Amino acid sequence: MKKDVLKELNELAERCLGIVRGLDADLEDGAEEMLSVGEPDLAIADTLAIAHSHPELYARFPDDVYELAKDPRWRAIHAYLDLLEQHRG
Repeated sequence: MKKDVLKELNELAERCLGIVRGLDADLEDGAEEMLSVGEPDLAIADTLAIAHSHPELYARFPDDVYELAKDPRWRAIHAYLDLLEQHRG
């Protein structure tokens, strides 16, 4: 993955963590660990998993997450496409 893409994904994952912070400590820890090992897409997927218990939060995720979810190459995020579409404002 190119450095600029990785940087953008890391920043996006941090924004997503801000949306779900305080809702599931275990999954938050998992997301932060994924960030620390250079897997921001998996960190984003963890934040989407947290939102599953709070579906109203899907509407707060940045548009960039929705765009990634539409791309099947981002499998972990793509799995949440239907939920993102259902709850977009």
